[in-house]
Amino acid sequence: MNNLKLIITDEAFNDVDRIADFIAQYNPRAARETVEFLFGACNNLLKFPNLGLTKERIKSKDVKIYIARQYLIAYRICDNAIIILKISNCYQDIYPNL
Repeated sequence: MNNLKLIITDEAFNDVDRIADFIAQYNPRAARETVEFLFGACNNLLKFPNLGLTKERIKSKDVKIYIARQYLIAYRICDNAIIILKISNCYQDIYPNL
């Protein structure tokens, strides 16, 4: 078992809030379930840190993208931590800021 810790950036937390707020307009229960799913997906990276893919469109070559359902989770492995950088729906453009 590895000793990685999970760090979720403020930007990623804000991303989850925006996603949940959008869904909650139509279905508050689905919004809560989506938040639980997203944080569960982030925690899944602690068990499988190399699950993500690298993409040519990402400027930082050490950033990986983990696809969880219709969500893209951008993260970086640094020392003993997985740092969640950004979370977006696959219909949003995640790449410009990476």
